Amino acid sequence: MTEQQINKLVEGCRSGERSSQERLYAHFHNYALTVCSRYAASSDEAKEVLNDAFFKIFTKIDRYNPDYSFKGWLHRIVVNTAIDRYRSQQNHPRHEELSYASGVEVETEVIEKLTQEEIFKMVAHLSPAYRTVFNMFVVDGFSHAEIAEKLGITEGASKSNLSKARMQLKRMLMTQDNESGRRMHG
Repeated sequence: MTEQQINKLVEGCRSGERSSQERLYAHFHNYALTVCSRYAASSDEAKEVLNDAFFKIFTKIDRYNPDYSFKGWLHRIVVNTAIDRYRSQQNHPRHEELSYASGVEVETEVIEKLTQEEIFKMVAHLSPAYRTVFNMFVVDGFSHAEIAEKLGITEGASKSNLSKARMQLKRMLMTQDNESGRRMHG
């Protein structure tokens, strides 16, 4: 779908046309669900975030500026919706000690053998705090200062959570490498 076609659907959505909303939703559903899945602990949670995000998109569509990419605007709303959900579910202290991963090495070829889906599954197994910071920093390009502001934590806590997320992912990769080695030699 071209940007011009998308803008026509956006105009239809602004006018309250249900068919335009349905077509826009259908067109961006898989993309938005993929973004939600990076932040969510389960597919059900990802679908909830997706529904919340599209509700915001349709109720705030008048704020979209057609001089910019609709997909970029949608992405920002989806990520912010996932972050809002994370913040609303926090009932434990948000600050953690700063620690660094050390002595954890993973063979490059192990990483190269992984599919995108396998990587996302590993990220999904991280705790909500680690998963959220990892996605915001590594995937969506937020700075630690931006993460701290959006999540209401310190920059140190953001750095710590990222470090711990990376350490856990490395452990998962090592475990997977050991399991695949046993399958090949066993």
